Amino acid sequence: MQTVIITGVSGAGKTQAIDYLEDFGYFCIDNMPIQLLSKFLDLCRSSGQEKIAVVTDIRSISLNLDRPEFREFYKLKQDPNTSILFLDADDQAIVKRYQQTRRRHPLALQRGNLEKAIKEERSIMKEMKDLADEIIDTSELKPTDLYETLREIFNKDEEPDTFLINIISFGFKYGAPRSADFVFDTRFLINPFWVPELREKTGEDKEVRDFVMSDKVAKEYMDYIADLLSLIIPYYLNVDKSHITVAFGCTGGQHRSVTYAYQLAEIFKEKGYLVRLDHRDILKDRFS
Repeated sequence: MQTVIITGVSGAGKTQAIDYLEDFGYFCIDNMPIQLLSKFLDLCRSSGQEKIAVVTDIRSISLNLDRPEFREFYKLKQDPNTSILFLDADDQAIVKRYQQTRRRHPLALQRGNLEKAIKEERSIMKEMKDLADEIIDTSELKPTDLYETLREIFNKDEEPDTFLINIISFGFKYGAPRSADFVFDTRFLINPFWVPELREKTGEDKEVRDFVMSDKVAKEYMDYIADLLSLIIPYYLNVDKSHITVAFGCTGGQHRSVTYAYQLAEIFKEKGYLVRLDHRDILKDRFS
């Protein structure tokens, strides 16, 4: 049984990594307590699982100095079919990601602020990092770069059977994503923000999508984009490119851009492509 233990610092992309490994055919579990790892893997072996990926990290590590959980890592390290993957990122990248998502660092309450929490976590996780078979720094990696890196490490013997389309929605007032191959502006479309009953909803709500797509121009624009990408993607395959990133922007990144990202994802899922959705700014300013 091939096993990948994914660990690393908070905010470095462990959840995204395990999503990609699931695409590679791994049976995946997020946030597995370290103390249960050996028993869980024994059950997987007895049930005939061939490829397992598990995320375990600071959330299941005690903060006392002894930290007996690390003994499990030393035991797993002896198995030649087990790989330990450590995801890292610099402090600036981690702070930025937490500010964008408004999530709380697991140690933030104990340490009082994000910077102290990051420093403490690095100290605790150093032992795991030293044991890692693979270390990936995601500070400057685009999602597609992480996908390709993981594919090269853990899925290199299999040819990708589907083309990956990363679709991002964003708000122009927060800046356009630098990783996008294509950026489409939706700010000229009718805006649900000015409809009182839709203002607090997002493009993830059907009422908002129906409102945006009720406009003839919106439908024509979507058809044009879908036709354009359908034309171009086969040529990318001809030059061995396995993914593209498509971004849709509106003013705040909550209504029109999310609608378009959702609509395009549905179109290309039906065509058999692998699709990843990221609504980058959907929660911005919603709880202030």
